[in-house]
Amino acid sequence: MRVFLAVFREGSVRGAARKIGKTHATVSRHIQTLNDAIGGRTFERGQSGQYLTDLGEKILPHAEAVEDSVAAIDRIAYGADTRLSGPIKISLSQSLYAAVLYQALDDFMANYPLIELAINGSNAFSKLAWREADIVIRITNTPEDTAYGKKVADSPLGTYASEEYLANRPQNDRWISLDYGPAEKPTIPAQIVARAETPLLAAQMISMGRGVGALPCYVGDTTPNLHRLPETQIWADKQIWVLTHHDLRKNPKITALMKHLYTAFDTRRDLIEGRCPKATPHSGHD
Repeated sequence: MRVFLAVFREGSVRGAARKIGKTHATVSRHIQTLNDAIGGRTFERGQSGQYLTDLGEKILPHAEAVEDSVAAIDRIAYGADTRLSGPIKISLSQSLYAAVLYQALDDFMANYPLIELAINGSNAFSKLAWREADIVIRITNTPEDTAYGKKVADSPLGTYASEEYLANRPQNDRWISLDYGPAEKPTIPAQIVARAETPLLAAQMISMGRGVGALPCYVGDTTPNLHRLPETQIWADKQIWVLTHHDLRKNPKITALMKHLYTAFDTRRDLIEGRCPKATPHSGHD
């Protein structure tokens, strides 16, 4: 069922193999075994990938129900584990790890040496219900209804430039566009000269003096060479939440890490919420 659903969601055998960490041959063999067991084909090959047959369409909701049930069993079993040892899967953005949480997570590992942190630093959406992550740190205004946890900070945005850029600021500002709605278009009169996929990449380009751009305050105010543009103000964006699945809330490992993260965010809330700006050097832009 897992392989069947992977092929359906990825649209190809190759994509499914990459997603679940199996070989192309293994995925093909599992699909053939499924076909033999139910006496019919579940997929047809098309020009752009694999498509469900009528039989595949009929079994799809039942396969998803099996997946949900297995995931629930996994959560219940993990939640009942009372040991302060073993793995915890945590999902957060690389920028939040690098700017705010690297020291806090290092301290947690030192205090709980028998707990193994598996840290996913991508921006991909990790599903708590399927235990793709045991704890997620989400920057959102709409946390999941089934999640357990709390808001730990607001995350405003600000407009930043490097010291070099401010010292030799051109008449026509250059904008580094971050691939995120509120930070894509210039907040001041400026021409877009580059686009960056992540806040860390945008901060690096801005730090090199290539232009100005909008960043989360926790990134802009912790990057050594960056300062807020003197004529701008920060503005509200999203919230930061620390969340786990309701079924895992009483697991001692989860409880320990959640409390540790709450404390870490509490001690750095002023920085995250933009209340610790660096002194802005003189701008050469008249």
